[in-house]
Amino acid sequence: MLSTTQIIFFILFLPCTLLSIKEDSEFIEIENDRHFKDVDAKKLDLEFPEELNLIIGVKEDIQFTYRGHLHSHLELIFDFDHNILNVTPTRLVLNPGNDSTSKLSVVGLSLSSRTFIDLKDCFLTNGTRRIGKCPFNQEDVFVRLVVARSSIISVLVIVTGWIYFSAWSISFYPQIILNWQRKSVIGLNFDFLLLNIIGFFCYTIYNLLLYFDPIVQDIYIARHGNRSLIPVLLNDVIFSGQALFACLITAFQCFIYERGTQRISYTCRIWASILLGFSSLSLLLALFSFFNWLDFINYLSYVKMAVTLSKYFPQAILNFKRKSTIGWSIGNVLLDATGGTMDILQMILQAKNTADWSAFVGNPVKFGLGFVSIIFDVLFIIQHYVLYPHKESDTYDQVSNPVTPVPATLSVVGLNADLEREDDNTQLVVSD
Repeated sequence: MLSTTQIIFFILFLPCTLLSIKEDSEFIEIENDRHFKDVDAKKLDLEFPEELNLIIGVKEDIQFTYRGHLHSHLELIFDFDHNILNVTPTRLVLNPGNDSTSKLSVVGLSLSSRTFIDLKDCFLTNGTRRIGKCPFNQEDVFVRLVVARSSIISVLVIVTGWIYFSAWSISFYPQIILNWQRKSVIGLNFDFLLLNIIGFFCYTIYNLLLYFDPIVQDIYIARHGNRSLIPVLLNDVIFSGQALFACLITAFQCFIYERGTQRISYTCRIWASILLGFSSLSLLLALFSFFNWLDFINYLSYVKMAVTLSKYFPQAILNFKRKSTIGWSIGNVLLDATGGTMDILQMILQAKNTADWSAFVGNPVKFGLGFVSIIFDVLFIIQHYVLYPHKESDTYDQVSNPVTPVPATLSVVGLNADLEREDDNTQLVVSD
C-alpha cells in the first residue's frame, strides 16, 4: 500500500499526464482570430533587425533588404518619436532587381526602455506615382529600440544576468552532493523539498508552453499586441527544467538515504494538496474551454509565487528547533543569495541605464519574490554562521519536520502552536 508521501509525489505528475492528452487543441476562442493567421504567416520578404540597442548620441544604421525580385521601386515611409530618435532619411526607396537594399541612420536623443520605428506607409512606385500596394503586411514591419545611457552599464547588465543565471542554476547541487557525502538527508526539511518540486514543476510547465507552444504564444500576442515580446527566453526554460530535475534527484535521495524520523508534515500535506488541487482544477477548466491556455499557465505562475512565499519557513523552523544547520547545505544558500542579489542589481542597472523604473512599480511581484528570497537567505546565513555554528564532526540531531505555515497572507495563526517547545529528549514523529 502506498504511503501518503508517495501518493503526493504521484499526484504531482498528474497534470503533466493530462496535459499531453490535449496537445492537439483547437480551442482558441478570441475576438481577433484573423490576427493569429497574420502572425503565423509573418515570413516577410523584407528583412530588417527587429531589435536594436542604442547608446544615446551614437549613430547606428538599420538595413532593410527585400529578399526576392522587385519589378518596380518600393517606397517605405517611416514614423517614430521625434523626442527620442533622430532618423534619416524618413523614407527609403528600394530599387528594382534582386535583393534590393537601403539603410536608415538613427541616433538616440533621449533615454528610453522601449521605442519604435514604424512603417507608416509602403507602396510600389514608378518614381513619380503609386502603381501598386505594399507587397507585405506593413503592420508587421517595426523596429524595437532601446536607448541606453552607457555601453559599460549595458555590459554590466549582461554580466549580472549571466552571474545570476549561473548561480541559481548550480545552487541546487551542493545539497545533492552533501546528501551523497553523508548518505543521509537528516537536516533537510521535506516540506521545503516538496514545495520546491511543486513550484518548479508549475514554473517549468509555464516556461515550456509559453516558449514552445504556438497556441499559447498566439493568445499572448493577441492579448498584449503584436509588439509584445514573449516574456520567456530559452535560458528560463533551461533553468526551470534543470531545477526541477535537481529537486527530483534530491527527493530520490530522501527515499534511499538515512532520514531518521523526518516526514512531510500534515500542514504541508494539506497546503500541497491545495496547490495541486488548484493546478489540476485549472487544467480541467482549460481542457473544457472555460478559459484559454494562457490563463492556465498564468494560474500555474500564481502557484509558483505561493510556493516561493511559503517554502522557506519549514527549513528555518527546523533549524531553529534543532539549534543546528547540519545537513542543510550553506552552499545552496550562498548561491541562491548571489543569484537573487544579481537579479535585483540587474533590474537596478537596467532602470538606471534607460531611466525607466517601471520594472519595480509595474512588476512588484517579481521584485517582491526576489526580495523575500534574499531575506530568508540572510536568515539562513545568520543561523549557520552566527546562531548555530558547528564543526563537521558534530552529530546530527534527528528532529522531524515542523508544521508548514500557510502562506500568502502568511497567516501566523497556529505558528505559535507549531513552535511550542518540545522536551529536548523527545523526538517528534509524524507517521505516514
